[in-house]
Parts: sequence; C-alpha cells; structure tokens
Amino acid sequence: MSSDLDRRQRDRIVIETAPTGRQRSGRPLGRKPASRTKEGLLATSVIAAAALATFLALLLTSLPYDPMNSTVAPQQVIPQGPSAIPSPRQSPTPTPPAQESQISPPQQEPEPAGETGNDAAIEAQIERVLAADETLSKLDISTIVEGGKVTVVGSVGSSDLKQRVEKALRAVKGVVSVDNQLVVR
Repeated sequence: MSSDLDRRQRDRIVIETAPTGRQRSGRPLGRKPASRTKEGLLATSVIAAAALATFLALLLTSLPYDPMNSTVAPQQVIPQGPSAIPSPRQSPTPTPPAQESQISPPQQEPEPAGETGNDAAIEAQIERVLAADETLSKLDISTIVEGGKVTVVGSVGSSDLKQRVEKALRAVKGVVSVDNQLVVR
C-alpha cells in the first residue's frame, strides 16, 4: 500500500498560484491597500450624493402646490386685451398707389366703429351690476370685454356663486357671450 501512496505523490503536479488569504504575503492579513480604501470611499460618497439628490428632486416634485397656503400673497394675473385701450384710428383718406419698387406693409382691417367704446360701456355696466349685489361685490373676480364677449376670471367659494356671476353678466345689455373661467375653491 505504501507503494501506491508513493506513486500517487509522484504523479501529482502542484502549481503555485497567487497568495490567498490563508497564505502570508508582503502585507498583513485583513488590510487593504490605502488606494483601494480611498477609491471605495469616493465611490460610496458619489453614489450617496446622487441618491440624495434624486430623493430630494422626487420629493419636491411630488408635493402638491396649494396657492392658498403659500407664503407669498397670491396675485391674480389678468391678461391684457385691447378692450380697455382705444386703438387710434387712421383717417379714411385715400393713399397713393404704391410704386413697384416699394413694398407697402399689410393694412389691418379697421375695427367696427364704436366697438371699443361699446366694450368700455359694457365693462362699466358689469362693474355696476357686480357692485350692486352685496355677495358678488365681495368676490375677487375680474372681467375683460372684447367685442361684447366677456371673460371672467377669479375664484369663488361654490359652484352656485360661479353660476350666479355668469347669470348676472349675461343679463348686462350688449353682452354677446360669457367665457366663465372662475375657479371654485
């Protein structure tokens, strides 16, 4: 039996590889080189910063915005239209024919006569109607009149108030249509 054992040991080839944790190398066991530790710390810091930034971005974008609870007083922005400012009208004098070398700018069609004045009168009448009603005079609403078409913006406490404002506006003489953009809080 001993001859079998001797023969097996002779037939076996042993190849040495890089040192493992069980074998001793030039540095003590359990310690990593300093550069690997710094790289790992840097990588961990970058990943943590990216995760924190992502978390904050998602948190901020998921919060609902309530303008009624904001720290800055909400201000209603009313789009400016041509209804409040009368446009200068050109005199109907005939213009000389344009020469071929000159290019004349395109002419705008004049508005129907009295429309701007009529819009101002409608606007004044709407203000009187809203001021005369005790409930409607307390509302934070604004109106814009263009060609008899009234756009009302603002916020009200209920849908009944929204309908009441629209009904009052439709009752004003000269109002063609009402675009009710009131928001119910």
